[in-house]
Amino acid sequence: MSFVVNDSCLESLSAIAAQHEDWIIQQAIALLEKRVFKAGAKLLDPTAVRDYLRVKLVAEPNEIFAAVFLDSMHQVLAYEPLFRGTINSTSVYPRVVVQRVLELKAAAVVFAHYVPRHIMGIMCPVFLCARSYR
Repeated sequence: MSFVVNDSCLESLSAIAAQHEDWIIQQAIALLEKRVFKAGAKLLDPTAVRDYLRVKLVAEPNEIFAAVFLDSMHQVLAYEPLFRGTINSTSVYPRVVVQRVLELKAAAVVFAHYVPRHIMGIMCPVFLCARSYR
C-alpha cells in the first residue's frame, strides 16, 4: 500500500505545526510570567525591569511602545502596550500616556520602546528607551 502526498497537503501540515508551536510558546510565556512575576511584582532595579520586559515583549512581531505602571513601592500596577507600529515605525501620543498614568494613579512609569530585530532568523530585542520617571 502506498500513499500519495501532494504539496498542498504538506503545506497544510506545516501550517498546523506552526500554529501548534505558537500555542506552545504562548503557554510557556504565560507560565513563566506566572512563576517569575507574581501579582504585585516589584521592579527595584534595572535588571528586574529588563527581565520583566523581556518576558512581556518576547512574542511581539512588530515595533511597540509599552508602559509599566508602578506604585510608590515600585510594585507593578499594570503593564500595557500603549501603541503598536508597523514593522519599522510606531506613533506615540503623549496625551494618551499621561491620561493612562492619571487613571491608574501611578507613582512611577517605565517606558519601553521595543524594536524587533532579526539576526539569522532569531528575534533579538532592542530596548531603546526603558527609564523610570517620577
